[in-house]
Amino acid sequence: MKSKHAQVHFNENGIPIADHFDDVYFSNDSGINETQHVFIKGNDLHQRWALWEKPHFTIAETGFGTGLNFLVAMHEFKQFRQANPHHPLKRLFFITTEKYPLPKADIERALSTFPSLQAETEALIALYPIGLDGCHRLHFTAFDTTLDLWIGDVHQLLGQWHSPEEGLVDAWFLDGFAPSKNPDMWTDALFSQMARLSKNDTTFGTFTAAGIVKRGLANVGFVINKRAGFGRKRDMLTGYFQLTSASENENSNIETAVRCSPGSSPESELQPSPQSLPKATQKKHSQKLRLPEGPYYRYNNAPLTEEHHVVVVGSGLAAATMCLALTKRDIRVTLCFDGDSLAQGASGNPQGGFYPQLHSEASIASRLQAHCFLYARDYYDSVNSNIHLQTSTKIITKTSIEVNEQEPTKEENKYDFCGVIQLRFNDKVGVRQAKLVNDDVWPSALIRHVDSDEVRRIAGVDLPYEGLFIPKGGWLSPPQLVSDIIDLAKATGKLTLKPNHCYVSHTSDGNVEFTHGKSIKADHVVLALGAGAVGTDAFDSLPLRPVRGQVEAIASQQPIDALKTVLCHKGYMTPAMEGRHALGSTYVKNDLAVEPREDESEQNLATHEQALADTDMVSQLKHDGTARAATRLGSPDHQPVVGALHNFKTLKQEYADLGVGKPFQQVSTLPQSNVSTLSCLGSRGLTTAPLLAEVLASTLLREPLPLNNDLLNAVNTSRFMVREAVRGEF
Repeated sequence: MKSKHAQVHFNENGIPIADHFDDVYFSNDSGINETQHVFIKGNDLHQRWALWEKPHFTIAETGFGTGLNFLVAMHEFKQFRQANPHHPLKRLFFITTEKYPLPKADIERALSTFPSLQAETEALIALYPIGLDGCHRLHFTAFDTTLDLWIGDVHQLLGQWHSPEEGLVDAWFLDGFAPSKNPDMWTDALFSQMARLSKNDTTFGTFTAAGIVKRGLANVGFVINKRAGFGRKRDMLTGYFQLTSASENENSNIETAVRCSPGSSPESELQPSPQSLPKATQKKHSQKLRLPEGPYYRYNNAPLTEEHHVVVVGSGLAAATMCLALTKRDIRVTLCFDGDSLAQGASGNPQGGFYPQLHSEASIASRLQAHCFLYARDYYDSVNSNIHLQTSTKIITKTSIEVNEQEPTKEENKYDFCGVIQLRFNDKVGVRQAKLVNDDVWPSALIRHVDSDEVRRIAGVDLPYEGLFIPKGGWLSPPQLVSDIIDLAKATGKLTLKPNHCYVSHTSDGNVEFTHGKSIKADHVVLALGAGAVGTDAFDSLPLRPVRGQVEAIASQQPIDALKTVLCHKGYMTPAMEGRHALGSTYVKNDLAVEPREDESEQNLATHEQALADTDMVSQLKHDGTARAATRLGSPDHQPVVGALHNFKTLKQEYADLGVGKPFQQVSTLPQSNVSTLSCLGSRGLTTAPLLAEVLASTLLREPLPLNNDLLNAVNTSRFMVREAVRGEF
């Protein structure tokens, strides 16, 4: 999971050179002009964007490098949007891979030579992720662009990209170091994955004209054009993907196809274009690659558009993040909740610790936590920044005076990214923490060891423990967070709130029924009910696990009034917010009661006192009984549940062949559904809600998905049915 950074040096022109490949990252002549020539013009992007009729366009790149290609594409797209504000094409997705990411300082130095891209460079540097394998989704709102930076080996990553049956990618930037320098990348496996992911007429551009590239692309269905190269390069390749039908002849040879541009020499060894071939000899190779993984396939419905209306049901963080994810995409949303106000369930706790649950191995659970956490941190930074900007704008509008540019205090914002310390409070925990550190799975920017002196310094209180420090963690106020997110969604003009709408059911034609005879018509419904899902017919076929949790609100007093970071052991304790510290939490399974209980207060205090037995910190505390209880919703495997809702009990028989070893690609996909869910976030909703809402929104609009397929499968709504079918449990 911890990626290896690239080792580079800079030549006399300030161009970075990869030590491992002994090759430049971009042309010595002009990096920007090279990108314009090879990739922007090579893919005819300006012409294609002008004629594009869909809301988003997806570029895929092999080899992120310094990010120069991305910055140029983002710059060009912003100019396109400014010149065409009412054009149907509104969003650019740029998905890219990088095996050896450059350190931030090297990227900043490399891009400093391009002053015309200063704004784009600053935006990238501000969001540039830590070195962690997997997908990092970064939003550049000012440029209407989303970057999915996939860190890892391209051959491992492309197979993890979830693709619609019609393809995912609209244009390829086929980059990376030259085939002679980096032969491991330019393989048949790469070209086959390009075919799997490409739509009919998807284009590509590449700086190289090497024979291995020409033949590899042609063999999987790309039609090739040879063009004049950039600078000192004589030739380069462009072309497009020709989607072909299944062959009637199982043993037909894979044909190759090349078209030469006017004036270039013909490639006599290559075969004619697929358009001229009979159907019996057209390739079915790409069609085989497109087979979706049966019940785990996510793009079952036609994509939502601006004309559609979505009803989101819920009052907490899951519902709020879902509303913002959809309204940012210009989808009209109605949020329905059962009370007078939002955040009445588990999201109503005044304070919550914000940190991932990581283990010494890069398990599915840990990887999901790590990526959700990093995305959530950027997300909350953005929410706080935009709320501050929104507030400043209101001040200007109301008073016409100059705004105070100072940041609002943490107390006003009700959050503090002060870090989280996981204390090594007994030998068993010490063994686990030592293994996590020694196995070196996670980058130190995510989690690192701290000795007792550093613990005291970070925490601000006398604690004789070592531990693990998560510098990007901290605490937030969930009710304030929900309110801020909803305010941002309302600011889009696409959100309507409907309080006192208690969900009862929904119909197949999109009618959502509420108590007291209320109903709302929707094109799609997202149920984010939290513990409210228990007992509803919609969730009857899912194994839900409600868990009651009580959190104490301890008045600030010595010695905890000096606490500067979140402390974790078997429970957690936060620094003060509005004169109180959160101290929790209990876990009582299948208990839906939410009244505070004195015995659980005693249990919380006893848990903390036992964990901090080497100090008298907890025994000194006086508790006035202020506490709050709520029910969290979880699942048997402790992972969230995200995706389409069905009656999985009735569907299970259709997947009986999985029990006798039939491959997933050979069983049917799930039927269409007009209802989805974002639920079972358990006690980690602050960590997981933002990214999983993004996953669901991207699914509903047929956009690229920001998680590996194995992580998507781990949170799929159908997984419990699939496991039972595989085991033959009917």
